[in-house]
Amino acid sequence: MNSHNKMDDRAGADDRAGTAGQIKAIADLLRSKENIVILTHNSADGDTLGCSIAVGRALHRLNKNACILYEEKYTEYLEFLLEGYGSLIFLDDDPGALDRAWDAVIVFDTADPKLLGKRERMLNQAGCVINIDHHISNRLFGDVNLVVPGASATAELAYQLLAELGVPLDHYMALAIYTGICTDTGGFSYSNTTCASHEIAAKTLAFGIDVAHLRYKFFDAITPGKLHCHAYVANTLRFHDGGKYAIAVVSAEALDKIGATEADCEGLVNIGRNVVGVEVSVFAREIRPGEFRVNLRSRGSYDVSEVARKFEGGGHKLAAGCTVIAPSGEIESILLNALNEAR
Repeated sequence: MNSHNKMDDRAGADDRAGTAGQIKAIADLLRSKENIVILTHNSADGDTLGCSIAVGRALHRLNKNACILYEEKYTEYLEFLLEGYGSLIFLDDDPGALDRAWDAVIVFDTADPKLLGKRERMLNQAGCVINIDHHISNRLFGDVNLVVPGASATAELAYQLLAELGVPLDHYMALAIYTGICTDTGGFSYSNTTCASHEIAAKTLAFGIDVAHLRYKFFDAITPGKLHCHAYVANTLRFHDGGKYAIAVVSAEALDKIGATEADCEGLVNIGRNVVGVEVSVFAREIRPGEFRVNLRSRGSYDVSEVARKFEGGGHKLAAGCTVIAPSGEIESILLNALNEAR
């Protein structure tokens, strides 16, 4: 990436003045750019996609040529957000987008550029890379880095950016911001929930958001495939260290037999997390032979982001993820050793 004018500030939870100044600088920078591409991380969640949709619409309102370039198809439960944004490019349909002369690249909610997959190389070619995130493990890979660990979701920062750009919320932008905050706070139930989470969400509700429907879509709806995954994980979950660790491993072969999709695996890490006495829950899903996508959750003082970083992943103290290359028969012991080493 470019090294000129690099801003490497990681704002603290209470550094509101500093954050506001950074957001103003980013807004001013975006006003000076014309061709802007927005990137979500792979395995996109509601936060990365919500930010991208909201800010993308705002840039269109400012007559910018702004698109979202994605590499992996979005999961079904988030597809409703796409109704609010027409300028989406799927990498397989337009591989030349990787080498286009973009004036600026905005990356939302992405702690490590490796989570961008093939699109990582765009960071070295763009006129400017703007990295906006709330993960404390963020690698500060942008020319401009707005990283605020005290924000419950990156969508809080996107909301502030919309205000600084002077673009009023509409229904689709409000829906996208609400989705980011709601999904990243577990429906406002996780410990990262703050006054700001509720205040911003309350402002989005004025735009006709069906909270009950979204609650069902995000947290309650279960496909037959997900139901079968629940049963499989519950029956194969293994406990270690006197019940403090819960580890579930699902092979590609098992997923194929179950008939489950990637979306069906969303949230399965919480099965172990919700067992009384468990401090750390780990869910490892084989996405291709010998390659596992791993989710980690902690209920207490254990910092699972330290484990994720061992495998070049990242996240938060209580929620993190990574990819681990290992034979199927060894993945559990590898993860258990990493848990013990990071203590």
